[in-house]
Amino acid sequence: MISCIVLAGGKSKRMGRDKAFLKFKGKTFLKNVLDSVSKICDEIIIVGNREEELYLKEAKEIEKNVYFTKDIHPYEGPLNGVISALPFVNGEKVFIATCDTPLISPEIIDLLNREIDEFDAVIPVIKGKFQPLNTLYKRQALKKAEELYKEGNRSLSSFIKKLNVKYIDEKKILNYALSYWSINTPEDYKKLISGSFEKTRS
Repeated sequence: MISCIVLAGGKSKRMGRDKAFLKFKGKTFLKNVLDSVSKICDEIIIVGNREEELYLKEAKEIEKNVYFTKDIHPYEGPLNGVISALPFVNGEKVFIATCDTPLISPEIIDLLNREIDEFDAVIPVIKGKFQPLNTLYKRQALKKAEELYKEGNRSLSSFIKKLNVKYIDEKKILNYALSYWSINTPEDYKKLISGSFEKTRS
C-alpha cells in the first residue's frame, strides 16, 4: 500500500498568492496533483492551513480515501507538514508530493516504487541537486522526522542524512523530470500557462 502526503500549506511568498489554488488546464494546481497521485496511491493526506472544505472539494471526484489535516505548526516548512500527516498514514510506503508541481506524473511513483527495495527512501538527483520532495519514503523512516522535530531541528536535509537513501540519476527519470519543477513565481506561472515552461525545461 502506498500513501501520499500532499503538502499544501506553504506561504507562497514568491508567488504572492496561494499556489495550491492557481489554475492550470482548467483545474487548480492541487487538483492536478491529486488527480495524478490518485492513479497510483491508495490514500491521500492533504496538509494545509486554510479551511478544510477548500482542499477537500478539490478531491471530491477521487475514488480513494482522502483526508485533510492542518499543519501542527503553520508555515514551518515541509518537515512540519510530514509529521502533521503521519498519524493518518496507513501505507508502508509514502509518496510526499508538493502542490506547486502541477506537471507531476503518476509514472514517477511507479518508477520510485520499483527502486526503493530495502532503502528508507529513493531520491532523484537533478543537475546535482537532491530532490527530497515528490519522492518515496518508507513510513518507518518518516518517524525519524518526528524525532528531529522534537529536538527543534526543522531541516529537511538533516532528516535525509539520517536515512539509508538510494539516489537516482536524472537520466533514469528523464521522461518524468517535469514532476520536479516547482512553479514558484509569477514568471514561472506565465511560462507554464503559455507552454514555454515545459519547452525550456524538457
